[in-house]
Amino acid sequence: VYVTGQVLKPGSFPLTTPTTVMQALAMAGGLSEFAKKDDIAVIRVIDGKTQRRRFNYRDVLKGKKLEQNVELRPGDTVIVPD
Repeated sequence: VYVTGQVLKPGSFPLTTPTTVMQALAMAGGLSEFAKKDDIAVIRVIDGKTQRRRFNYRDVLKGKKLEQNVELRPGDTVIVPD
């Protein structure tokens, strides 16, 4: 999985165990101070079509809308905008 944008250690991370969006962000060192926490995107290609899922870090951190914290699949990209 790839984590890019406003994280402390952007890069690719192997999925050796089931991994959620929050866990991937933690593997990337967490969010930078400039991260737009409410508009993170999970990009996934399914059957040749690109899908974008929204992820609101603040909500999940507060225990709200936990269904956003999806399990990532190989090839997914998590983008943290500024």
